[in-house]
Amino acid sequence: MNTDNILEVTYEEFINMDFRVGEIIACEEVKKSRKLLCFQVRVGEDIMQIVSGVKDYYTPEEVVGKKVMVLVNLKPATLAGLTSEGMILSAEDKNGKLSFMVPERDVEVGAEIC
Repeated sequence: MNTDNILEVTYEEFINMDFRVGEIIACEEVKKSRKLLCFQVRVGEDIMQIVSGVKDYYTPEEVVGKKVMVLVNLKPATLAGLTSEGMILSAEDKNGKLSFMVPERDVEVGAEIC
């Protein structure tokens, strides 16, 4: 990995990011987009709407019930007319395919990622 052009963040900036385990409870295709899916993600007692460009990698049916890692305090953004309230973390493999970051063990929904 080339780190020459990566913006560094301070520890203080990093600790302000709130990463949690979420469970996808619903997902649907965004009709105005070829790439976006709209997720309803339970994080603790809260339900968050997250819009993500992963339609080429996942179907709505295969993600419901999946536990994923979520950045919950990301500033909301509007994508294809929908408000996205967080970000589901993913990684890209050597072929460019995205995969959600998922907990290795059965951890509680809402658990803090540290």
